[in-house]
Amino acid sequence: MPRPALWLLLLACAVARPAHAQSDQQAVLAVVKRLFDGMRTRDTALMRAQMDPTARLIGIDSTGAHALEPGRWIGAVGRMTGEGADERTFEPEVRVDGNIATVWTYYELWRGSTLSHCGIDAFFLVKTMGGWKVSQVADTRRSPCQPRR
Repeated sequence: MPRPALWLLLLACAVARPAHAQSDQQAVLAVVKRLFDGMRTRDTALMRAQMDPTARLIGIDSTGAHALEPGRWIGAVGRMTGEGADERTFEPEVRVDGNIATVWTYYELWRGSTLSHCGIDAFFLVKTMGGWKVSQVADTRRSPCQPRR
Protein backbone atom coordinates (compact mmCIF):
# COMPACT_ATOMS: atom_id res chain seq x y z
CA MET A 1 0.00 0.00 0.00
CA PRO A 2 1.49 3.39 -0.93
CA ARG A 3 2.16 5.80 1.91
CA PRO A 4 -0.55 8.40 1.05
CA ALA A 5 -3.19 5.67 1.08
CA LEU A 6 -1.95 4.42 4.46
CA TRP A 7 -2.16 7.92 5.91
CA LEU A 8 -5.70 8.34 4.56
CA LEU A 9 -6.72 5.02 6.11
CA LEU A 10 -5.23 5.99 9.50
CA LEU A 11 -6.90 9.39 9.34
CA ALA A 12 -10.26 7.81 8.51
CA CYS A 13 -9.95 5.44 11.48
CA ALA A 14 -8.98 8.26 13.83
CA VAL A 15 -11.97 10.34 12.78
CA ALA A 16 -14.46 7.45 12.87
CA ARG A 17 -13.61 6.19 16.36
CA PRO A 18 -14.56 9.33 18.30
CA ALA A 19 -17.82 9.61 16.36
CA HIS A 20 -18.68 6.02 17.28
CA ALA A 21 -17.68 6.55 20.91
CA GLN A 22 -19.72 9.75 21.05
CA SER A 23 -22.71 7.88 19.59
CA ASP A 24 -22.40 5.21 22.31
CA GLN A 25 -22.11 7.90 24.98
CA GLN A 26 -25.32 9.51 23.74
CA ALA A 27 -27.08 6.12 23.63
CA VAL A 28 -25.98 5.35 27.21
CA LEU A 29 -27.23 8.72 28.46
CA ALA A 30 -30.51 8.18 26.60
CA VAL A 31 -31.08 4.96 28.59
CA VAL A 32 -30.59 6.81 31.89
CA LYS A 33 -32.88 9.62 30.72
CA ARG A 34 -35.62 7.16 29.71
CA LEU A 35 -35.34 5.43 33.09
CA PHE A 36 -35.91 8.74 34.87
CA ASP A 37 -38.62 9.79 32.38
CA GLY A 38 -40.41 6.56 33.28
CA MET A 39 -39.96 7.24 36.97
CA ARG A 40 -41.33 10.78 36.65
CA THR A 41 -44.38 9.63 34.65
CA ARG A 42 -44.81 6.34 36.56
CA ASP A 43 -44.39 4.41 33.31
CA THR A 44 -43.21 1.10 34.72
CA ALA A 45 -42.98 -0.54 31.27
CA LEU A 46 -40.58 2.20 30.12
CA MET A 47 -38.51 1.79 33.29
CA ARG A 48 -38.38 -2.01 32.98
CA ALA A 49 -37.31 -1.73 29.32
CA GLN A 50 -34.13 0.11 30.38
CA MET A 51 -33.05 -2.58 32.83
CA ASP A 52 -31.16 -5.82 32.19
CA PRO A 53 -33.08 -8.77 33.73
CA THR A 54 -30.13 -9.41 36.07
CA ALA A 55 -29.84 -5.77 37.24
CA ARG A 56 -29.03 -4.84 40.83
CA LEU A 57 -29.76 -1.68 42.79
CA ILE A 58 -27.84 -0.53 45.86
CA GLY A 59 -28.71 2.57 47.86
CA ILE A 60 -26.29 3.97 50.40
CA ASP A 61 -27.55 6.32 53.08
CA SER A 62 -26.56 7.26 56.62
CA THR A 63 -27.58 3.81 57.89
CA GLY A 64 -25.51 1.85 55.36
CA ALA A 65 -25.96 0.03 52.05
CA HIS A 66 -29.34 -1.38 51.08
CA ALA A 67 -29.95 -3.73 48.14
CA LEU A 68 -33.24 -3.36 46.34
CA GLU A 69 -34.65 -5.74 43.73
CA PRO A 70 -35.36 -3.67 40.59
CA GLY A 71 -38.86 -5.13 40.14
CA ARG A 72 -39.84 -4.02 43.65
CA TRP A 73 -38.48 -0.52 43.03
CA ILE A 74 -40.27 -0.24 39.69
CA GLY A 75 -43.50 -1.53 41.29
CA ALA A 76 -43.21 0.99 44.12
CA VAL A 77 -42.79 3.83 41.62
CA GLY A 78 -45.91 2.64 39.78
CA ARG A 79 -47.93 2.60 43.01
CA MET A 80 -46.85 6.09 44.13
CA THR A 81 -49.61 8.55 44.90
CA GLY A 82 -49.46 12.31 45.07
CA GLU A 83 -46.69 14.21 43.40
CA GLY A 84 -44.34 12.13 41.27
CA ALA A 85 -40.62 11.66 41.75
CA ASP A 86 -38.44 13.74 39.46
CA GLU A 87 -34.78 12.72 39.52
CA ARG A 88 -32.68 15.49 37.98
CA THR A 89 -29.08 14.84 36.99
CA PHE A 90 -26.22 17.28 36.54
CA GLU A 91 -22.98 17.04 34.53
CA PRO A 92 -22.94 13.27 33.92
CA GLU A 93 -19.57 11.66 33.24
CA VAL A 94 -19.85 8.82 30.71
CA ARG A 95 -17.21 6.23 29.93
CA VAL A 96 -17.60 3.54 27.28
CA ASP A 97 -15.32 0.64 26.41
CA GLY A 98 -16.76 -1.82 23.94
CA ASN A 99 -19.90 -3.30 25.45
CA ILE A 100 -19.67 -1.77 28.93
CA ALA A 101 -20.31 1.77 30.09
CA THR A 102 -20.52 3.79 33.26
CA VAL A 103 -22.37 6.99 34.10
CA TRP A 104 -21.44 8.98 37.21
CA THR A 105 -23.68 11.94 37.98
CA TYR A 106 -24.84 14.19 40.77
CA TYR A 107 -28.62 14.05 41.20
CA GLU A 108 -31.46 15.67 43.07
CA LEU A 109 -34.75 13.86 43.76
CA TRP A 110 -37.72 16.21 43.75
CA ARG A 111 -41.30 15.50 44.81
CA GLY A 112 -43.22 18.33 43.21
CA SER A 113 -41.57 21.52 44.47
CA THR A 114 -39.86 19.79 47.42
CA LEU A 115 -36.27 18.57 47.26
CA SER A 116 -36.31 15.14 48.95
CA HIS A 117 -32.60 14.23 48.82
CA CYS A 118 -29.51 14.35 46.62
CA GLY A 119 -26.35 12.39 45.99
CA ILE A 120 -24.41 10.54 43.33
CA ASP A 121 -25.84 7.97 40.91
CA ALA A 122 -23.29 5.46 39.59
CA PHE A 123 -24.69 3.42 36.68
CA PHE A 124 -23.08 0.38 35.08
CA LEU A 125 -24.54 -0.50 31.67
CA VAL A 126 -24.01 -3.38 29.27
CA LYS A 127 -24.62 -3.44 25.54
CA THR A 128 -26.89 -6.35 24.69
CA MET A 129 -28.55 -7.55 21.49
CA GLY A 130 -31.41 -5.21 22.48
CA GLY A 131 -29.12 -2.22 23.00
CA TRP A 132 -27.72 -0.61 26.14
CA LYS A 133 -29.28 -1.80 29.41
CA VAL A 134 -28.75 -0.79 33.04
CA SER A 135 -26.97 -3.64 34.80
CA GLN A 136 -26.30 -2.03 38.16
CA VAL A 137 -27.00 1.21 39.97
CA ALA A 138 -25.48 2.41 43.21
CA ASP A 139 -26.52 5.72 44.67
CA THR A 140 -25.74 7.80 47.69
CA ARG A 141 -28.53 9.65 49.48
CA ARG A 142 -27.97 12.82 51.42
CA SER A 143 -30.28 15.32 53.04
CA PRO A 144 -30.50 18.24 53.41
CA CYS A 145 -29.27 19.46 50.02
CA GLN A 146 -28.75 22.78 48.33
CA PRO A 147 -30.57 22.75 44.98
CA ARG A 148 -28.35 23.29 41.93
CA ARG A 149 -31.07 24.10 39.41
